[in-house]
Amino acid sequence: MIQPLKNLKVVLTNDDGCPDNVHSPFVKYLVEAIELSTNWDLTICVPSEQKSWIGKAYFADKDLTGSYIYSAISKPEDNSYFGPFSQPNPEYQSDPSLKEWCLVDGTPASCCDIGLNHLSNPKEVDLVISGPNLGRNSTALYALSSGTFGGALEACHHNKKAVVLSYAFDEFTSTVYDEFSTDPSILREAAKISVKMIQKLYDNWNPEVDLYSINVPLVDTLKLGETKMVWAPMMQNRWGSSLFKKANLSGTSINYKWDPNYVEVCRSIQESTIPTDGKLVEDGFVTVTGMKSLYHQTEYEHCEFTL
Repeated sequence: MIQPLKNLKVVLTNDDGCPDNVHSPFVKYLVEAIELSTNWDLTICVPSEQKSWIGKAYFADKDLTGSYIYSAISKPEDNSYFGPFSQPNPEYQSDPSLKEWCLVDGTPASCCDIGLNHLSNPKEVDLVISGPNLGRNSTALYALSSGTFGGALEACHHNKKAVVLSYAFDEFTSTVYDEFSTDPSILREAAKISVKMIQKLYDNWNPEVDLYSINVPLVDTLKLGETKMVWAPMMQNRWGSSLFKKANLSGTSINYKWDPNYVEVCRSIQESTIPTDGKLVEDGFVTVTGMKSLYHQTEYEHCEFTL
């Protein structure tokens, strides 16, 4: 068992939602690793359905509704659960083999807020973890659009330390939204590495850092103590074309189909020679990037702006 410097109070959120074989197949492996190998006090608040690519958005003026599910801790490959229930269920709450999850029909940022301020005592929360994301969040293109990043950024804006955790696989050729299958031993190894890295980062937190972004490649060779973990700057990249293509006319409407050119983005990363998060994850390294919770500012002198 990991022996931390203190018993952490941790809130876990994500953008992929509750355990699901297609949209959220990784999260229970992380929960198992936390529950069985640490003394962390874990509260879980996630979207009731997938909310990827939504950044740090809120549904302004929309009232949110919470529900509760209970899923086996020691069976991370089994994404079934009891519920949902409109209120916490005392019977399942008292079962030590089950973990309670609060599902909220909002965004990752909203779930972070509710997990921090309503499901926990905000003064006691030490850390927010957002993830593990179904896919990499390396490079600016993915990070700036990521709901997983949005959940972590929300934590920072409540004066909490945060970690973005993402698991990289071959998203660009995988039929992930039809079927996803990864060797459970790889997912357990990824979770083990993630927990140890998060504890190390927390115990040695750089005061200049608001949040850390970790990307773990789900490769056959992934092994704690063997796979190298490296600090990496975030790659600044661009879309090479529109994210949409014009679809067939539907009555009097013109439709635009979501169709990002992931292959071109992947090619630009592979051809890069600069050791950024995108390139290093592609090469099989676990990467960690320290960040501030604001957009980067250019250098300027404090002076009057004149026309």
